[in-house]
Amino acid sequence: MENKVINTIKNRTSTRSYSAKKVSLKKLELILEAGKMAPSGMNRQICNILAIHNGRYVNSLVEASKKVRGKDCYYGAKIIILVYGPKDDPFVTQDASCILENMFVAAEALKIASCWINQSEGILSDPRNKKLRAKLGIGEDKLIVGSCILGYSEAPKSIKERKADFIRII
Repeated sequence: MENKVINTIKNRTSTRSYSAKKVSLKKLELILEAGKMAPSGMNRQICNILAIHNGRYVNSLVEASKKVRGKDCYYGAKIIILVYGPKDDPFVTQDASCILENMFVAAEALKIASCWINQSEGILSDPRNKKLRAKLGIGEDKLIVGSCILGYSEAPKSIKERKADFIRII
């Protein structure tokens, strides 16, 4: 059975090389709206989405990543989206993960490359980047669960096979 949504999910890949071409604000807003519509535990909607589209802030995050990790953890993407919520909430990781996945699928549907970045919490928790975290308006009581980077790929798409024993039905 052919299904457009299932095919979009199956064709999504992580991209780690981006061109200079910018994603339009209209497409970014569609992706963010998809994230906003993700399920959340008891519909409490505890997480927040911060889309960094401004080149100056993107560059600040890249420089912060170089300080902490010794490299550009954002792979030259022109948009960095941080998803975060209360550090002490037991559902923050699950809720933020649902938001991120919705955005990845929406990006693929719009032919925009994406990648999940796990390092943002470590980068912005580092004492050297405390001022940047404050500038971004993310309190120390918040946990950045993950980031979605967006752009246009410079490399051809390569879908990797999944392991044989990934699924079991009993």
